[in-house]
Amino acid sequence: MQCPDLVGRTIDGKYRLTRELGRGGMGTVYLAVHLGTERPVAVKVIAPQFMQRAEFVERFRREARAAGRLRHPNVVDVTDFGFSELSEGQVAYLVMEYLDGCTLGEILDEEKNLPVSWTLDILEQVCSAVNEAHQQGIIHRDLKPDNIWLEPNRRGGYTVKVLDFGIAKLEDYRDEPADSVAAGAIGAMPTVEERRLETGVGPDLNTIAGDGSATLISDPAMAASGTRTGTVRISPLDDDKTAIFDTPPEEDAIKTRISAQDDASAEHDLARSLVSSQNSASLTRAGAVLGTPLYMSPEQCRGEVLDARTDIYSLGVIAYQMLSGRTPFEGDYRSVMKAHRELPPPPLVAKRVRKKMRWAIDAALSKDREARPQTALAFSDELRSRADGIFGLLRRSLVIYGEHLPKFLMITGFFQLPVILLTLVQVGFQFLRVSGVFSELAGGLALAGVVIALAVTSAFCSVLTVGTIVWIVVQYLAIPLRPVRIRPALAELRKHWKRLTASGIAAAFVPFLVAIASFLVVFLVVWGGLQLVSMMIGVELYAPMIGVGMALIAVLIGFVLAYASTMLVIPVAMIERSKFIEGFRRSRELTKRAFATTIAAAMIMLLTPMLLAGTLSAMIDLAGKGIAPPTAIEKAAAAEGTPDDIGSIAVEGDRGVKYSIGRKNSIEVSTGRSDTPDHIKKTFLESIFQIVWLPIQIIVLSFSAIIAALLYLKTRLAGGESMDDLVDRFDDDDRPKKKWQHRIRRRRAQSMRPQSEP
Repeated sequence: MQCPDLVGRTIDGKYRLTRELGRGGMGTVYLAVHLGTERPVAVKVIAPQFMQRAEFVERFRREARAAGRLRHPNVVDVTDFGFSELSEGQVAYLVMEYLDGCTLGEILDEEKNLPVSWTLDILEQVCSAVNEAHQQGIIHRDLKPDNIWLEPNRRGGYTVKVLDFGIAKLEDYRDEPADSVAAGAIGAMPTVEERRLETGVGPDLNTIAGDGSATLISDPAMAASGTRTGTVRISPLDDDKTAIFDTPPEEDAIKTRISAQDDASAEHDLARSLVSSQNSASLTRAGAVLGTPLYMSPEQCRGEVLDARTDIYSLGVIAYQMLSGRTPFEGDYRSVMKAHRELPPPPLVAKRVRKKMRWAIDAALSKDREARPQTALAFSDELRSRADGIFGLLRRSLVIYGEHLPKFLMITGFFQLPVILLTLVQVGFQFLRVSGVFSELAGGLALAGVVIALAVTSAFCSVLTVGTIVWIVVQYLAIPLRPVRIRPALAELRKHWKRLTASGIAAAFVPFLVAIASFLVVFLVVWGGLQLVSMMIGVELYAPMIGVGMALIAVLIGFVLAYASTMLVIPVAMIERSKFIEGFRRSRELTKRAFATTIAAAMIMLLTPMLLAGTLSAMIDLAGKGIAPPTAIEKAAAAEGTPDDIGSIAVEGDRGVKYSIGRKNSIEVSTGRSDTPDHIKKTFLESIFQIVWLPIQIIVLSFSAIIAALLYLKTRLAGGESMDDLVDRFDDDDRPKKKWQHRIRRRRAQSMRPQSEP
């Protein structure tokens, strides 16, 4: 008995049904108007024949309450449910928000595949909804593009809504008259004609389920003779439609029996029904399979007990399809289900999809549940972190830097004040030295002391600068609604500055120690090896020269690798409050997760100041040559005016080293001191470089700190680590909170805690 046509009638005295949106085996979805508020809603009315079973009524009540508790911006809001007496009998109904827009399935039908940015945006919203459901103890088990709705948000974008939460469980455990046939006896089933919903929550009506699915749109299909007595009607099954299977646990999944769509008069001859218990506490049991074959997990195809990771597999299939334009496995439902159980997914072929992003999707499609991301948020975070390489990291760094440029410059400038002061002292000592106020020895010793103090102070202040900016950037990304404030970061720095500076300064010296060790080890090994070979073959192999060359290469490689592996020591010490040795281990663990991006970031952070300093030095030297008076050699050459010296350039270096480059090249070395005006000129140019370099250093240092913060977050997400602990970390500060902040924090704590059954 099908659900009667109720258009124009009022349900429960509250909802006037105005138009049918879709009809299925389990009931019908209507566009309705709530009489009290005149708000349009979607009402799903369950067919009267299902109300005859107490187990069904109890399960409907439980699942409706569970769906009503699932409050999330990316989940269709269930606002009401109940039972109403009609002339045809009692019916159950479920009231949901009415949606405009279209399904992801409809988009993929036309677009085939989507850009990476769009894919990530949709999946992040879907994963957020699925994660919330999992925390509430709800497993969807039928995630597919037709159950993902895109609703315009009237701001030029869209809001993703996930459909069919809770009711999927209801469809799995029904107890109505049915018969079953072996899957092997069905053969190839013809495709059914399907009617799309015009709007509302209707994409779940694309689902096909045996024996009264809540979301079936089809006419009674073919009749088939089962292996048992009686005649049944089987709903035609497409791979992109949901199927409900009853698989005894002791049987192999290939023998899965498909529940039939039967009428009320059919003879019930099923050895074991999906709901055999009269106890509502035993409604969930192994041996039942629900899902769409194209998106079902291996354990789902085997009829095993499911957990939240079955939805992760389905999300992986959806991500695969959104990027490549096809699902991993295609064909009839039997071959697809067998492939899900036994075959690895084909390599994902898509343009502009990074290899590591493909690896993340492959992990979600693992046959082993333990090898998949363990939560939906971990999957979306890993996809996001793998989607962008170094260029994405730099782009985000520039955006954040531009948004909060004054604060970053203020922080860096504040911590660099001692460096600025010592730099000015150094410049002063340099001029006093060349002017003869100090002796050569005294001036050299004083200048050396200032240089050493400047190096130590610069390292110390740089660590404090990076730690503070890392704190601010991580807080800004973890809690976007919180204002960016400097004072909490400084308070945190004041508590842990000793541990932070010890770790940071040690991390700065580690690359140099590794470089020295690399040089010594490689040089000795290469030199010793070549010496032995030379002695054996009796030929000189230039062992020292080759050894030095190989050692220099090792120095470069060792320095870069050591610098990259210690890049996150300061963020780890600042954010995670790790101890000295633990910070280095944690930094190495994180950088391994995004090794290529880390190496690229390290090269940028090393080469950028070197290139800027070299460019600045060259510009100052050129400017100095343009305004400097001719040297003694240049005057003598001009006075001689011989043809051989035409076009020659003479440069006087330190300690009287004179280079003459022209038709008659010559080098003259003298031990005398250079002329005082030339020495003052050189000191003046060096001082200009040091002073001009200070603001450039402030800009470069603050930008490098932002890169380090983003790399820290990227590597955390790449490992599937949640941001929740970071949110709690920033919520634990001692500064007073306002009432609205208390309410938001309390609401968040409640949403993170699974709700118990009423």
